[in-house]
Amino acid sequence: MSTTTLTQLPGRLARRLDRLSDGKFGALFSLPGMLVVAIVVVPPVLSVFGMSLFRIDLLKDNGIAFVGLRNFTNMVTDQDFLDSIPRTLIFAAATTALTVPLALGAALGLNRIFRGQKVLSVVLLLPWAVAPIVTGLFWRFIFQPQFGIATGFAKVLGFGGSSIDWLGDSHRAMAVAVIATAWRSVPLLALLIGTALRTIPTNQIKAAQLDGAGAWAIFRYITFPAIRNMLLVGTVLQVILALQVFDIIFTLTRGGPGLETTVMYYFIYNTAFGTLNFGYSAALSVTLVAFVVVFAAPLVYLRQRSRYRRAATSVDPTRDEDETALSQALRGRSGRFDADSTLGAPTSHYFDDNSRVRRKILPSWVKTLATRTGIVLLFGWLAGPIVWIMVASVQPTSAITHAPPQLTFALTWQHFSDLLTGAGWYQSIWVSLQVAVLTTLFTIVIASLVAYPLARLEVPGKGVLLAGLLFIQMVPGISLAIPILLMFRWVHLQDTVAALVIVDTAFLTPLAIWILRNVFEDVPREMESAARLDGCSRIGTLFRIIIPVAKSGVAAAAILVMVSAWNDFLFAVVLGNRDAVTVTRRIGFLETPHSLGNSYSYDLLAAGGVLAALPCIVLVIIFHRRIVSGLTEGYGKG
Repeated sequence: MSTTTLTQLPGRLARRLDRLSDGKFGALFSLPGMLVVAIVVVPPVLSVFGMSLFRIDLLKDNGIAFVGLRNFTNMVTDQDFLDSIPRTLIFAAATTALTVPLALGAALGLNRIFRGQKVLSVVLLLPWAVAPIVTGLFWRFIFQPQFGIATGFAKVLGFGGSSIDWLGDSHRAMAVAVIATAWRSVPLLALLIGTALRTIPTNQIKAAQLDGAGAWAIFRYITFPAIRNMLLVGTVLQVILALQVFDIIFTLTRGGPGLETTVMYYFIYNTAFGTLNFGYSAALSVTLVAFVVVFAAPLVYLRQRSRYRRAATSVDPTRDEDETALSQALRGRSGRFDADSTLGAPTSHYFDDNSRVRRKILPSWVKTLATRTGIVLLFGWLAGPIVWIMVASVQPTSAITHAPPQLTFALTWQHFSDLLTGAGWYQSIWVSLQVAVLTTLFTIVIASLVAYPLARLEVPGKGVLLAGLLFIQMVPGISLAIPILLMFRWVHLQDTVAALVIVDTAFLTPLAIWILRNVFEDVPREMESAARLDGCSRIGTLFRIIIPVAKSGVAAAAILVMVSAWNDFLFAVVLGNRDAVTVTRRIGFLETPHSLGNSYSYDLLAAGGVLAALPCIVLVIIFHRRIVSGLTEGYGKG
């Protein structure tokens, strides 16, 4: 074949693709992504339902026997599992109850203009950047019985003696797990609420202030109605995520003391990999999927209601966008704000135009002090655990194990040296780097090909496809762990980098599709139409117009995928063994001969935690704006 013919092939292929209908073109472009999901995700989803009908107990025998629904009926007599259900619901409710107010406060604070706002916006993302397995490690340090920071504060406040067994008491251990989970959950929910806050027109706020409305009235009648739907969506999403917490509990409490912090997700893990009862663990997984679906139903309903409302607003030309609930509810006949008649607030009184206005307000310095105090507390809450673990990693052991800590400027890097000279750490860093980079590359390419027709073309069955992708994101990973292990063992890919890349790509592709679809939808269609009129093909439009214009969103999606792949722990445990051990897997099982309590070495674990978290923290600091746009595009609009 001549060189001329070879150079003409791309043009011929593009012209042939342009002759296809939107449906056929979309199906062809979506084929790679759908194949990856269909081969890697769909079989485990189906097989977990099939395995739940069989007895597969490897500790007793290697036989497989069909038992029908017996695994499910056995749950009724399994008291440990029955106890984990209310424990899981309480944990999810408590985590949500703590996360939502903190996220709301963070979003409202970042929505104000103040000195240090940009710094706080970066700090807000840091807990999200830390892997969940490392998050549990961080908070375990803080609640160390003898010299933890929490123990020191408790002593200062007069609670407890020289030692407080935070994780040895059932109620305290559950409270610590809730705090640790909320710490990492606040960034996502705060970004969602912040997205809704930015949709509020500033002229509404200014008009309300001119009418004499105070901060509470503005929040009640303008801010809250604007963010109410997003607040409900975020709350339901937080409950779903809390039902699937595993990594944090793994390093924080190991499900203890006893089984007091063993939630359903962790119970399934113990059943599958502790007792090797695959049939029963599959039945437990199906039950957990049912729980998640029940809680996900309101999320789908709220999302659809939000879309219907936006559609109704866009087709209703008589709606006055500048007329707010505040102006409707609080304007009197004279056109002035009558707070006494509507809010019943004893500290604010407005009269007609011929009366003297009497209003009791807080002094400006009180508001300023309260705002600054809240910002400082928020900053300490978000950055405190990370700063402390970094400080501990370069301090002598005697300095951080003293009560109270006796920090010194004589910093030492010996902990990192000891850790890296240990067997396997360099290999783990290399494995994690390969998995993160390759997963990001494959996921973005595949997701772009699927997201383009979903965003720009009229593809038949688009709603069904999007619903399927949403369902895949809701399926707990633990429910697929055993089928994936068996599948990759069958094809002889267990304990390989390839296996980790394939699995991470398959499970991150649906999320990337959602993000990129929303990003591509925002590209003006006039640009695409102009390019097509100039003779640009569909493929050329994608790579020359859509992706370059949406490069910021594509970069955000790539960073999100990279952070998620680096931080993965469950599938790293399931598929890794000796040759493909990631940093997160190694830090989760790190033990040393010089361990300090529960087989953990305080100084080495501090250094290990920093090594595991530092790459993602650096990415967040450098690309925080793009990450914010990616998170809000993926969860806010989607």
